[in-house]
Amino acid sequence: MARLPPPLDDHFHRPRHVGAPAGGFDLRGEARHPVCGDHLVLFLSVREGFVVEAGFKAMGCPASMAVASAATELLAGMPSEGLSGAIAARYVATHGELPSVHGHALKLVERALVAARPA
Repeated sequence: MARLPPPLDDHFHRPRHVGAPAGGFDLRGEARHPVCGDHLVLFLSVREGFVVEAGFKAMGCPASMAVASAATELLAGMPSEGLSGAIAARYVATHGELPSVHGHALKLVERALVAARPA
């Protein structure tokens, strides 16, 4: 297994925004990776069409947990419409391309965003 790049290694060892936002959430999305069984739940607090806070629960490989943590920081401030298409571009612009062996982790985040429904 490839080592996590430094930004992800930090998110794995010191995850941010674990659990639902303290003030509650408006959208909840859940996704599983069909091959390895990684499981992700994203919680989004939305105001006036923008994500104001995000949280997550993840179980699976280190990359999936770390990317979920990084994504919660990137989601804040984004328009709540079209998140699944925009998060990958924002992730790459901020942290660079993921090694191909970890690419499934960002796809898991995208699938959870597509599945997000009102709480």
